[in-house]
Amino acid sequence: MATINTDIAQKIDIIARENNSATINLNISDESGVGFSLVGYSVTFSVYSSDSEPILTKTNLSLGGITNTTDGDYVLNSTGSITIAISDIDNGFSPGSYKYKLSIFKAGDTRTWMYGKYKLNED
Repeated sequence: MATINTDIAQKIDIIARENNSATINLNISDESGVGFSLVGYSVTFSVYSSDSEPILTKTNLSLGGITNTTDGDYVLNSTGSITIAISDIDNGFSPGSYKYKLSIFKAGDTRTWMYGKYKLNED
């Protein structure tokens, strides 16, 4: 019996410190390692509380904290490189273990690219 797996998401855990800023640089690539073109996509990074409510959300829309790594613009490009800027205020919630997800969206196309544990250590 053959199996078809369409789940492209990678499980990667993130550890941050309460009341500290963090910068996450990512290179999103296709299965052959070539930069995935994010032209026309929006990207959302969210950290969720235990009741699945977002407590931190970053996006490339309206100065939301995600930019392309090439020139720092909120308009994403064909390189697949993005920067997620998390401020000290963003990391001001209670220390503990949470879940996060990085998703990309384009008309008719939603993909969870990364997910995992977001652990916030006490400052």
